[in-house]
Amino acid sequence: MRSDLGSLKELAASIAEKGLLEPIVVRYDRGGFEVVAGNRRLEACKSLGMRSIPCHVVDLDDREAFEISLVENIQHETMNAIDEARAFKRYVDDYGYGGISELAEKIGKSQAYISNRIRLLALPKGVREDVIRRRISPSVAQELVSLDSDSGEIVEIIREQHLSMREVRRVVKGRRGLGLRQDEEFASSDLDARFPDLSERRAQTADRALARAVASLRMDTYRLGEVIDDVADQWVVNEMLLQCRGALNEQIDSLLRFRKKFLRSSAKR
Repeated sequence: MRSDLGSLKELAASIAEKGLLEPIVVRYDRGGFEVVAGNRRLEACKSLGMRSIPCHVVDLDDREAFEISLVENIQHETMNAIDEARAFKRYVDDYGYGGISELAEKIGKSQAYISNRIRLLALPKGVREDVIRRRISPSVAQELVSLDSDSGEIVEIIREQHLSMREVRRVVKGRRGLGLRQDEEFASSDLDARFPDLSERRAQTADRALARAVASLRMDTYRLGEVIDDVADQWVVNEMLLQCRGALNEQIDSLLRFRKKFLRSSAKR
């Protein structure tokens, strides 16, 4: 579940001094024993040359084993944010046991926490590596999810200028606004090239209306994202707003596809 087991020196030193205070948990699976909880403790004991250690053998199915392992890692804070995101996604998408709401109840976290973690997987690989190596915090990375392409550039700005969370949000909002203006400028310059004839003025007006509609919906999704952050602890409202934002994004995609077809058909006249 974790991408690595981290440094075991401190844990091994504690076990050498005090012994293994908490037995590991294993289950019998497919002709052998599988560690459900306690991989780091097991590796630390191996590094000390211990040939046997106490363990609890429990009867668990795949789902229960995954849940116990996940809960232990979260409680002991042994996973970074990206490892958490991958584990959450595996549970929700691959296992499919009740989705985000059931997972939230199992691990004692809000649905917003789980949703926001999973969204981190949409970040570019370089930014995810920065989160894993703790060069940027998960909360800062969360602000970058909504950006399409220049999140890596903003990470460099964050590093160089040691920006606060408020400053990061200001930079991200500025990039969002720039993206919207560029959309409108593209619509204008693209249409000027496609429709030089004054007889096409109605088509030009219609396309500009589509571009403004897309820009308006995008701004609505950004504002809705701020509201979602404000009600992160109210999971019912938060989940409903997340669904609303998903519907808005689908509408944006639909409008963009329609606009593309509209431009193509208008250019053939």
